[in-house]
Amino acid sequence: MKFGHLEILDNVDFTLPAFENNFGVKSKIDFKELNFHFGAPVWGDKDYIGVLYPKGTKQNKFLNEYAKQFNSIEVNATRFGTPKSVVLDNWKSAVSNEFKFSLKVPQVITHRKDINDIKARHQIDKFILAIDHLGNNSGISFAVMANYFKASQFKMLVEFVQNIPIDMPFSIEFRDPSWFAPSLMNEWQSLFVENNIGTVITDTPGRRDVAHCRLSGDNLFVRYVGNFNHISDTHRIKIWVDKIIESTNFGIKNVWFYVHQPGDDRGRVVDFFNTFINELKLKNSKEITLLKDYRL
Repeated sequence: MKFGHLEILDNVDFTLPAFENNFGVKSKIDFKELNFHFGAPVWGDKDYIGVLYPKGTKQNKFLNEYAKQFNSIEVNATRFGTPKSVVLDNWKSAVSNEFKFSLKVPQVITHRKDINDIKARHQIDKFILAIDHLGNNSGISFAVMANYFKASQFKMLVEFVQNIPIDMPFSIEFRDPSWFAPSLMNEWQSLFVENNIGTVITDTPGRRDVAHCRLSGDNLFVRYVGNFNHISDTHRIKIWVDKIIESTNFGIKNVWFYVHQPGDDRGRVVDFFNTFINELKLKNSKEITLLKDYRL
């Protein structure tokens, strides 16, 4: 993910705001009941061979090996279009029944002048059918709204979210800064609670406003843009472990944590998650298996 990317991280304040859940307060849950879904944004990276995957892994086995390491994936490739049923069946056959695919809404929906016109409605219906086809392997779908989708189009947002099935886990990420004025955040947060829509919290160095920490249900969805070659990642992991533990006070039941590392160093995602998992264990004895590091 290039959104919010910075080359120099030394002066970035990675502090996260307090959680805001005023419109959908839930009962506190026991941390041991929390479902932690985590992963990277791709499985088809050849650089994973000998790092995340065993040496000699063939391309047709990449997803199978990915699913041995992670229990979920953020599928960004669906921005180009909704996968056909045969493709979804191939994905399902490569993973366990517990593995979750979190699909991005195609840009033919989110990046059009009218996100609610007839063509958009046809495409969103097609997308919803694909989610249904995934069955138990469906995670939490998400829409990344276009950079030019502004708060002045709030009525369009209302119509959009009201057409999403209320029982389908679904979250929305905003990009344009106009959405992050405090009063506007209250408005869309309230709208999301009413329609069972989740928020996407994007923790990226160059755009701290999108790490808003607004909650609207029982899902905490984090898209994390990191760089494990920089000391800040270790600090940020500790911040997020504390936030995840804190989130149970607001009734969060499912955490979806997807890490984007620089494209030329994706193998470092092993280091990231093993540090993350060890920190979770240290803070709350969460039983999560460490990733196997094939460099060792």
